[in-house]
Amino acid sequence: MLWLFFVFTLLTSFGFDSNQVIAEFDGKPIKYSDIKNYANKLSDEYKKLLNSKEGVKKLLDYYIKRLAILEEAKKAVSNRGVFNAHKGIDKEAAYIIAYLTQEVDQKIEISEKEVEEYAKKKGVSKEVAYREILSAKRRERFNELIKELLKKHKVKILIK
Repeated sequence: MLWLFFVFTLLTSFGFDSNQVIAEFDGKPIKYSDIKNYANKLSDEYKKLLNSKEGVKKLLDYYIKRLAILEEAKKAVSNRGVFNAHKGIDKEAAYIIAYLTQEVDQKIEISEKEVEEYAKKKGVSKEVAYREILSAKRRERFNELIKELLKKHKVKILIK
């Protein structure tokens, strides 16, 4: 019985109950239960984020970005080939992968000269240089895309 009290105290110590609205996305409520369900679909590392208020805020940020990407993906990506190309994953993930491929990966350009200069400057092989440049450009383009998408939405965070 003591362990039940401990679990209840832990779950309520952050002030969240399942039906608590912790944010709004275009006027639609996002409840703590939505974030919890989202985390439970992900890896254990994400589930651990539910153990702190800061972790819940981080999950909420990921969730809101996912909503913005998914909404745009459904408009921008033809579903004809998406589901065939991404068999074995859910439809939302297929949309997101196709959209990010289209809006991030396909918009990145890396010249041979850029790779050579980077490799020389960092003292790494061309293969390593290419991977590092690609990774940095993907991150930069993804962040730009997220900013563009979030400008189209009204997001209200209700937890401090």
